[in-house]
Amino acid sequence: MSRKASSRRRRRDRAPARAAARRGLPPGAGDYVGPPRDHRIRISIHEYSADHVAESTDASLAAVERARDRPSVTWVDLDGIHDASTVQAIGAAFGLHPLEIEDVLNPSCRPKAEDHGDHVFTIMKMLTPTADDRAYEVEQVSVALGPAWVITFQERPGDPFDAVRQRIRDGKGRIRRHGADYLFHAILDAIVDGWFVILEQTEGSVSDLEAEATGDSPEDLPRRVHARLADILILRRLLWPTREAISALLRTEGRVIHPATKPYLRDLADHVVETLEILDNQRERLTAVLELHLARTSHRLNEVMRLLTVVATLFIPVTFIAGVYGMNFDYMPELHHRHGYPITLLVMATIMLAMVAWLRHRRWI
Repeated sequence: MSRKASSRRRRRDRAPARAAARRGLPPGAGDYVGPPRDHRIRISIHEYSADHVAESTDASLAAVERARDRPSVTWVDLDGIHDASTVQAIGAAFGLHPLEIEDVLNPSCRPKAEDHGDHVFTIMKMLTPTADDRAYEVEQVSVALGPAWVITFQERPGDPFDAVRQRIRDGKGRIRRHGADYLFHAILDAIVDGWFVILEQTEGSVSDLEAEATGDSPEDLPRRVHARLADILILRRLLWPTREAISALLRTEGRVIHPATKPYLRDLADHVVETLEILDNQRERLTAVLELHLARTSHRLNEVMRLLTVVATLFIPVTFIAGVYGMNFDYMPELHHRHGYPITLLVMATIMLAMVAWLRHRRWI
């Protein structure tokens, strides 16, 4: 099995397996139910205000608890949720509900957003290209927003947030002049921007299939079109709930999302809608590719059937004549005619030429 096929299969089979892993567990159980991981977890803390910034790339739980009460904006980023005790400790330090901790520890959760008044909890799906640049990996990112803090829980190291971190360090843009809700938006925006990288890959595949359909149209084209359609349906299933989640954030009336941040969230919602429209467009184009391939195949089959029909039609009278004179009766005067053979061939040829002329007149050939 190729790497791409195995990666695609992992994406499809992962959610049912994790759902089965939670069977029998009580609500709010703080157990990790994702795939086995053994990498070392890492906690990073970014604290900043308009005139200062502090960064710790390998922080302890004690440092997390100290950062909670500081007046500056605090971003706690955890790489690795397989250590349930660390996730529970961070969640408890910032007052997250046990059901939210359960969602963090279950990487197959559906994207959503919940407003708890004093904080907002969001689940997003992050897409990252694989090394062969032809497939992608899905990672769940849980983001919690409080009055002056943001927590991100990631399954593994590596994320699209480097640009956000650099803006914090350099003080560029609005991020240092705004509160935690703007940082929250910047993190979600970085995740959504990563989707467009994957959509560019699928766009290239769709364009290649369209070119093949208008060219030689190989026999395995339907199989590859169906495989790409399955990928698009998986992507749409991952991204569609995010539209509802962003809409829920826009409806929040709590004190953690400032009204001045709502326009940025509306812009983010537009980006999510754009990704869904791109997927719908690609799906329609692939359907058209499949229809074109089937139409061309049907046309080629019709051409073959027309040729066979013409050949059979031409030989029907010739076969009849040959059958008549092939009978072994003693009293058939034409059998003993001196010029019977060439006359018969001439009659056969004349009939065939006449039928060819008639078929051409009817535009069948």
